[in-house]
Amino acid sequence: MAGSGGPKCCSRCKRALPTAAFSSNKSTRDGLQAYCRECSAEYCRQRQAATGQNGTGSHRKRHYGLSVAERDAMIKAQFGICPICFEPGPRHVDHDHDTGKVPGVPCFNCNSALGKLRDDPDAMRRAIAHLEGNVWKPILEAPGVYRLPS
Repeated sequence: MAGSGGPKCCSRCKRALPTAAFSSNKSTRDGLQAYCRECSAEYCRQRQAATGQNGTGSHRKRHYGLSVAERDAMIKAQFGICPICFEPGPRHVDHDHDTGKVPGVPCFNCNSALGKLRDDPDAMRRAIAHLEGNVWKPILEAPGVYRLPS
């Protein structure tokens, strides 16, 4: 039903607009946001001006207990570089999925790599060995039972 082209009334500005003027929202009956895109953008600007932070800042505080100032202090302590690849401009908060502890602020690519390897140190060691050309060759202990070489 979303995007069918017929008019829809914005619940904020009360204008009847084509459905293309609304963002999608799967949780609503018609599949569209209640506010038009223009009103949504204005609402976000007003909220950011009132709270002093955008949605990312409040998300970081809720999920990691970390304010923007605390994150910036961590980046400063890392000399403004990613602790993994040493590129400038880290912005993505890394966290332990079990404890919620925040060990540092890597760049997007390094944070993504940690997540793709499921934050598993053994998987990371195997990835390093692979990159260094040490091909993994399991040792057959018994039929169907393999051991990793040490």
